[in-house]
Order: sequence, then structure tokens, then C-alpha cells
Amino acid sequence: MPDIPPVRDRATTILVAEDDDALRGIVTRVFWDEGYRTLEARHGNEALHLAELAAPYLDLVVTDVIMPELDGLELGRELARRWSSIPVLYISAYPANDIFSRGGPTDSTPFLQKPFTADVLLQRVRQLLSSSRSVKANDTPS
Repeated sequence: MPDIPPVRDRATTILVAEDDDALRGIVTRVFWDEGYRTLEARHGNEALHLAELAAPYLDLVVTDVIMPELDGLELGRELARRWSSIPVLYISAYPANDIFSRGGPTDSTPFLQKPFTADVLLQRVRQLLSSSRSVKANDTPS
């Protein structure tokens, strides 16, 4: 898979929803070190509230699947309903086929299984941001 360079045309904002404080801090730090702006949420309800406030500036949501109050799958459905142009990357210690067989997103849904490296995370994020920007550019009226 070819390397996809970071997108630097404007400050990219990523919302990280993860109930594990240590992992949320690490993921946020990885993004921060790459020059991304970050927002942090401890659970799905907090992430949804932050998305409401930041939707015009939000480029990507990275969410754990299993969280208290509002899980990542429910968060993803609500984000898609309200802001379909914001991509969601799901992360979990559970295998994708276990999660998505419960009526969640399809096999083509962006997913990373924990544990993952910073390089793998950044590569996947760059792919999603690049795809999202291509779709948005094609949707722009001429």
C-alpha cells in the first residue's frame, strides 16, 4: 500500500472518543504530534455533544466501539444521520467480524483492531481523510 502524505491544507480536526483514559491520551498525542487538532471524549454522549459544537470543523471521528452511555456503533449511526460527510474510524479490542455481525456497519467500514501502532493508525487516518476530501471536492458545485 503506498504511503499517503498528511493533508496540510488547513488544520484538520479529529474527535477521539475512547473510554480508556490512557489510550485516549496516547491516540490524541499521536495526532497532535502530526499537527492535527484534536477533541477528546470519554464516551459516546460526550462525543456527540462535541460533534454538535464542532461539526463545521470536524474532519474525522475515531471511536472505540464498546463505551459506556452511548457505544461507538450508536455514535456512528447518529453521526451518519446528522453529518454524513464526517467519516468514522472504529477501533476495538474485539475482532471486526464479532462487532459487525451484531448489526453494526458492514465489512467495508473503517476499522482498526487494538492493539495497533501509531504508524498503522496514521496511515488509516490519512486514507480516510484523503477519501473524504476527494468525495467533498466532487460534491462541490461547479
